[in-house]
Amino acid sequence: MRVSPREYDLLAKLAQNAGKVLQHKELLTSVWGPAHVHDTQYLRVFIGQLRQKLEASPAEPKLILTEPGVGDRFMADEEP
Repeated sequence: MRVSPREYDLLAKLAQNAGKVLQHKELLTSVWGPAHVHDTQYLRVFIGQLRQKLEASPAEPKLILTEPGVGDRFMADEEP
């Protein structure tokens, strides 16, 4: 499985904060820069791509969870 550099940056940020919900604006600023703080569609696309590559069942994610309107969380060795 290959991930793009941007997917890697997003996954690394999530994994560094495993178990913690990272707000959308924090992820966008960290990965895409401050000019993209409101571009939540970027997150939806890249989170979806990561789920396709990492999840056993992308439609029922267990590794990368989205808290609607808040942010995303990477689950490492924890149950949601």
